[in-house]
Amino acid sequence: MEFEALQARYGDCLFITLPGLGPVPGPGQDRPIRLLIDGGPAGVYRTALERRLITEATKFPQEKPVNIDAVMVSHVDEDHILGIVDLFGKIRDADQGKTPRPCQPKWLLHNSLDGLIGEGEGGTARALSGPTVLASLDAALIAAVPGGTAGDDPDGAMKSQTARLVLQSYGQASTLATLAAAIQVSRNPPDQRTIMFDPAQPRVLQLGDATLTVVGPLQRDVDALRREWSKWKAKQKDTASLAATLDTAVPNLSSIVVLLQWQGKKVLLTGDARGDYILDGLEGAGLMPQQGPLKIDILKLPHHGSIRNTPRDFFAKIHADHYVASGDGTYGNPDRATLELLEAVRPDGGYTVHLTYDAGSCDEVHKSWAAGRKNIPPYDPDRDSIAPVIERWRSEGKIKVEEGPVRISL
Repeated sequence: MEFEALQARYGDCLFITLPGLGPVPGPGQDRPIRLLIDGGPAGVYRTALERRLITEATKFPQEKPVNIDAVMVSHVDEDHILGIVDLFGKIRDADQGKTPRPCQPKWLLHNSLDGLIGEGEGGTARALSGPTVLASLDAALIAAVPGGTAGDDPDGAMKSQTARLVLQSYGQASTLATLAAAIQVSRNPPDQRTIMFDPAQPRVLQLGDATLTVVGPLQRDVDALRREWSKWKAKQKDTASLAATLDTAVPNLSSIVVLLQWQGKKVLLTGDARGDYILDGLEGAGLMPQQGPLKIDILKLPHHGSIRNTPRDFFAKIHADHYVASGDGTYGNPDRATLELLEAVRPDGGYTVHLTYDAGSCDEVHKSWAAGRKNIPPYDPDRDSIAPVIERWRSEGKIKVEEGPVRISL
């Protein structure tokens, strides 16, 4: 198995290959199983993903086009979905221009906002009256900024900002669904149901010798979100409650979380899910041992290594040989507090932490991003800089560190 985390700026773009689907035309070549998880934000398709697909096509010249067995978009945020929208758009353009496709996706695994809240395709847009609600959220943002009419409500501003981003991402998800239909990619096989963990009906996808066991989002939490949506839709007046629901529920619930297993190897793909939700899903699926931590090979850190998604018992209950943080310092990710928490829980080391960008550049981006922003504390190198932690780990030798594009062979 080869696990790669491409440099996807502040987003995720993972490429996994496994041996196993037999020969392609030509001597001595076996076609691997290929999984693409997320595509990063704007620009990442051109700078990283497209190049990786060209490399794969060069390696398998008889396979035209290169097959991608599953494309998983963990959730609707632009730092995960836009690169996949760009890829599917390139495939559609190739079809229209009667030129070779850059690749051939088989499955699309993705939960739309419509699916999460139980609306038919396009139902959310009709219920929200898009521009009206966005204008209301914009008004809430203006009011919450110092100098506005409610400058003492920064929390309301943050909720409205998140809600606005969720609604904007809704359009990107709708575009992806349209493109998937146009290029004839099967969505959420075998029955197009919303992908979630239901203890009464566990969902396990088979790819050759590999399995993808869905452990999130949780059925109980999706049901709760649907109840909240129904309450809001019945009134459609309380923009503040809509912002709160979109802020707290949608980002946490929309991330598809899967445990990839192949010949005894285990990779936990977490999207931006909360750590406590991930633990609940693993426990409900019977994947946690009765004693001691769950031992896995690779853990993709939730939400790019944000401390807000990583409670202490998450690291205590899941031990990995490799921890992967995909982020460039934007939004402060990966968080220094996350790295320090991992070390505090596993002080003896014996594992590797992978950063998709070097620690120094992450600190510079974090500092630049934080400058002049409202509702967040100013950048403090003593509190926020990850470079000293990485330098100390290197000198002590207990925790290994790799920086740059990630490639792990299992």
